[in-house]
Amino acid sequence: MTKEKSPAGIILFLFIGLLLILLSPEDKESGMLLKLVFLHSALITAGLSLFTAGGIVGLISLLRKVSGFTLLFAIEKTAVIFWVAASIIGGIISLLAWGEVFLDMPRLIAAVIVSLLSAGIYFISTASKNPRIISFLVIGLGLSVWTLIMNTGKIIHPDNPFGASGPAIKFYFIIITLAFLMLSIQVVRWMKKQK
Repeated sequence: MTKEKSPAGIILFLFIGLLLILLSPEDKESGMLLKLVFLHSALITAGLSLFTAGGIVGLISLLRKVSGFTLLFAIEKTAVIFWVAASIIGGIISLLAWGEVFLDMPRLIAAVIVSLLSAGIYFISTASKNPRIISFLVIGLGLSVWTLIMNTGKIIHPDNPFGASGPAIKFYFIIITLAFLMLSIQVVRWMKKQK
């Protein structure tokens, strides 16, 4: 299989996503910081979607006894990249909004755990030669991520930063998130072709 040298889809959707963030409105409380919140939220949503997709592909691979995992590894790797980027940006937002990164904040702890767990499972599964182990690892990762996120409390992190916002902010949240979901699909496709 030939490697795709020019990831045009990645460049296109990254440009669209970043342009939408630059054009997005500010709110009275957050000001310019809201633009980083848009990016963080879009990356988190894409990361969760990728972990979910990985779990589903892992389950299908297990049930069909598939041994080729190029797509699964591309999804895993992309999920790790998006999640780690979202975690870093979340830390930057915390620093800018509150003047420090609260290391005991449950959402930050969960983000770090997911980052380490997903990176570890990616390296273990890509090193494994056993298709069943690979499938179980990725299924377990998808379930673990959702279990951890759904059961993590919030101290400072807002419940739904866009839920109480005006229509313009909600609209930008949706289209920015869609742009980053499309970006994640393009990254998966490109990584799959690099194998």
